[in-house]
Amino acid sequence: MRPVKFNYREIIDEVLENMDLKDKVCLDCTSGRGNDSLNIISKIGDNGFLYAYDIQKEAVEDTTELLKSNGYSNFKIFNKSHTNIDIDISCELELVIFNLGYLPKSNKSITTKKNTTIEALDKAIPLLSKSGVIIVVSYLGHEYSFEEREAVDSYLKRLDQNNFLVEKREFYNQVNNPPIVFLVGRR
Repeated sequence: MRPVKFNYREIIDEVLENMDLKDKVCLDCTSGRGNDSLNIISKIGDNGFLYAYDIQKEAVEDTTELLKSNGYSNFKIFNKSHTNIDIDISCELELVIFNLGYLPKSNKSITTKKNTTIEALDKAIPLLSKSGVIIVVSYLGHEYSFEEREAVDSYLKRLDQNNFLVEKREFYNQVNNPPIVFLVGRR
């Protein structure tokens, strides 16, 4: 494995490879087309469980189809905002992932927004296990993306350093505003 990563997918893959997700409960807060969900569910085994959220019916259908077509049934996908975490989930989470922005190949006016993203982060953090990790992939390119990234950055900087470690990975010399990956772990 290369020490320098060439894209955000490699960062996510590295994090997942270094975690023990077998038999754990994980959460994909923005299921999108289902790629992150598939990657995660392939690592949790038959006794693990995946929750996922997306506000767009198309995304929920795509993710459901992708997971089922790969033989998985140990998941539940909610067709509603990830701000409902506290209502729908009460167990400890080993991994939480947010892939911010809009649904690829879809209506780019439907995006994640800073207020709901921060609210969902605020609700996910108390559920994070001692060895758990939150991954936030922040894209630029939609109307609210800059303010959302600033809000996430500011929120994560304020987490108590005695309880959390926050890492921010950027691709400094890349054009077209590449995504930034934030990693949050408990101490």
